[in-house]
Amino acid sequence: MNAYEKIEKLNEKEFKLITGVTRSLFEKMLTVLREEYVKDHSGGGARGTAVELRLTLALEYWREYRTIRHMANDHQLPKSTINDAIQWVEYRLGAREEFQLEDLKERFKPGEANDIKVIVVDVEEQPIERPTHEQEASYSGKKRSIQANTKS
Repeated sequence: MNAYEKIEKLNEKEFKLITGVTRSLFEKMLTVLREEYVKDHSGGGARGTAVELRLTLALEYWREYRTIRHMANDHQLPKSTINDAIQWVEYRLGAREEFQLEDLKERFKPGEANDIKVIVVDVEEQPIERPTHEQEASYSGKKRSIQANTKS
């Protein structure tokens, strides 16, 4: 059972939580991508990965920020196939006007009233795990003992 078959069985709320989009928007995306898929393969050639699975993989990648390596392991697909699917979906949906994001400059014009509130989140940096200054206490010192034995 592939990823699309799994999400197809979810209720509306779970579907939105997993994919990040409503089922109606998903279907709209799927319709556009199917049209593009037919255009791409009208001259024949290998069909490749199903459109539904391509969209599902792209949404999973965007939603969870997973690495392609982990996705390849979970879905038992080559990394190149997943990467190609994500890029194909991005390019095809990005080319359509209904899926383009508004320009932020147009959306937030200075001096105009809007109902959007901005929340700033300060994300603390994580320390890099390095050996501490007291590393000598846990270091065996084998290199030094070898060098010391060769000098004598």
